[in-house]
Amino acid sequence: MSGQPNVKSSIFTLLPPILAVAGLYLLVALGTESPLWRWLVRGEPVGLETSLSEDERTQATRLDAAFTRMNYRLDRVAAGHRVPPLFLPSLPGDLDSLDEIDTKKQVFLRLMLPLILVVNEEIAEDRARLEAMRQGKVARDDGWLADLAQRYQSPSTDIAVLLRRVDVVPPSLALAQAVEESGWGTSRFVREGNNLFGQVGGDIVPEGDQGGPAMASFESLHAAVRAYAQNLNSHRAYEPLRRIRAQIRARGGSPDGHSLAGALTAYSERGHAYVDAIRALIRHNSLLRFDHARLGRQGILS
Repeated sequence: MSGQPNVKSSIFTLLPPILAVAGLYLLVALGTESPLWRWLVRGEPVGLETSLSEDERTQATRLDAAFTRMNYRLDRVAAGHRVPPLFLPSLPGDLDSLDEIDTKKQVFLRLMLPLILVVNEEIAEDRARLEAMRQGKVARDDGWLADLAQRYQSPSTDIAVLLRRVDVVPPSLALAQAVEESGWGTSRFVREGNNLFGQVGGDIVPEGDQGGPAMASFESLHAAVRAYAQNLNSHRAYEPLRRIRAQIRARGGSPDGHSLAGALTAYSERGHAYVDAIRALIRHNSLLRFDHARLGRQGILS
């Protein structure tokens, strides 16, 4: 009969906002470190770390045992085996307590490698789309190009210009810099703010140097790695690195950490001594063998 309210229609109209509110309450209840929150709210990948116990995520010895149980070894990665998608939000706070120096190094490198690879995958996806546009395989998307140019602080939306910036960071370089800047994951800046790469612009004041630059803090290790790659790919100080990388690609080669490290004199006030230190870390820890490492996909959300 006319004039009667359509109850069924009203219910279905109200259902989406009700579900949205219920979903928000669920996310809050789960907590900001829950996998669902990390994935939906913070845009972070979620992988096999969800299968680890609390002790395995927070205690270095237990994490090392978990890696062993998964047969996650660096020699296997160097031989071509895929890297497990393990994206820990933070480092174990007791990493420095490991008695064996080699064990501490192995834990740190195995923890860092998946994070570096997943950030490189994010960059490679954008790069592949740029390449497809350049080759005319897909239509040019000016809006997307404008967003990309803004994100990478590019003066132009020209695809050739963007390709110089939108490119991966060799894992050997990222690993060596993380080691150097964080003391193999034991620095105060890592413990308090997940700051792996000595990035400034935050609220962590260096001890004994109140006038020094405040260090940045990050919600997670993934966020820190992403910001590091973004820094190398956008800041004007690292244009020499981007130029060398583009030249290597133009010759048909693959950029490696040793080659690109030479363009990092501006990363530290130590200048060329810093470059020497990074190259020594790459050499002494055989990090070049990870420049072609691949990430496994089983159990990953991104």
